[in-house]
Amino acid sequence: PPVSIATTQRNDGSRGTGLERGSGTVGYCSHMTRACVGLLCIVLAGCDGTTVPPTSSDSSPAPAANPAAAPASPMAPSELGPVHRLTVTDLDGKQVSLAQFAGRPMIIEIWATWCGPCLANRRTVHELRGSMPERVRVIGLSVDTGAQLVRTHLKSNPANDFEGMASPEFMEFVRTINPSPLIPKTMYVDSKGRVADLAEGTQSAKWLAAMAKNLK
Repeated sequence: PPVSIATTQRNDGSRGTGLERGSGTVGYCSHMTRACVGLLCIVLAGCDGTTVPPTSSDSSPAPAANPAAAPASPMAPSELGPVHRLTVTDLDGKQVSLAQFAGRPMIIEIWATWCGPCLANRRTVHELRGSMPERVRVIGLSVDTGAQLVRTHLKSNPANDFEGMASPEFMEFVRTINPSPLIPKTMYVDSKGRVADLAEGTQSAKWLAAMAKNLK
């Protein structure tokens, strides 16, 4: 499927208060084709992931994210890809294996509730969600200091197919591809658990729609 090889993005002032970067992100998995190179002009805005976020004292429950669907087809452990082998935590603090999404492409948002560009990116994803192929699963993994911040946010904002917290294991995997601390990052994963692209900054609706359509 078409995948970005160099997703260069710049801030045009319309996507929050993120940092401008002159270079974009590089797509990984060299076996993927370059049919989407024409979509490379995308807005970049980001938050420094090392920024100390706010805290929340609100303990009331938030609406639950939509339950994750079963895998599209069973996969033997030996067939699981790199992303499938990672674990994260749900908003109750329980460990969750990303292998539950084996057989389905994933769009994984790495975000925080205090990051303006992250919230803009999530809005774009949710606006497109209804037109995305049914096979695609959208996953939100927060780097906030606690799940309660995410719960509070979800009281007044839509949830992805799965909402959780990025684990140290997951973030270490991200850093092996892109060591930059900036967020948001959007990871595009094929049904075999391989990273097709890891983009930094807000994604254009055109690019998100193309990636969702072509992830297999």
